[in-house]
Amino acid sequence: MIGAMIKGWGKAASVLLAVSAVVAVAGCGEGTGEAGKAEASASPAPSVLEARKVFEDDLGALTWDGCPDDCSHDLDEVVANARALRKAMNADPAGPGFWGPAYKLIDQIEAGRAKVEGDAGWNRTLVLQPAHALEDWLAANPTG
Repeated sequence: MIGAMIKGWGKAASVLLAVSAVVAVAGCGEGTGEAGKAEASASPAPSVLEARKVFEDDLGALTWDGCPDDCSHDLDEVVANARALRKAMNADPAGPGFWGPAYKLIDQIEAGRAKVEGDAGWNRTLVLQPAHALEDWLAANPTG
């Protein structure tokens, strides 16, 4: 009786495995036509130097206490620029071993923005402190 149940489960498992293999193979063909090529080439990662310049320019436009009463948009932009910088770092041949400390600072920027409730002045530090630390790290670790 138990042997019959095990055989039944084996058949069910092999059917599920076969179905998932067919679905996986069918999904591999998506995006391989001209539309897929256009999507892949539509947003190439910027170079680290380009992304760094945008990040530093926008960060330089802010001061610790000098953004408007509601600088939520400015903080969002710092986070977006840090994410673009991470994307550029991911594509950079220097590799994650080199960029590891920068990745940690970008994580702190993102975490700081997630913690900001409203936009009281003290909340800015949660984003700006690791952002300025990232700027310093980039200056001390130039590439290209």
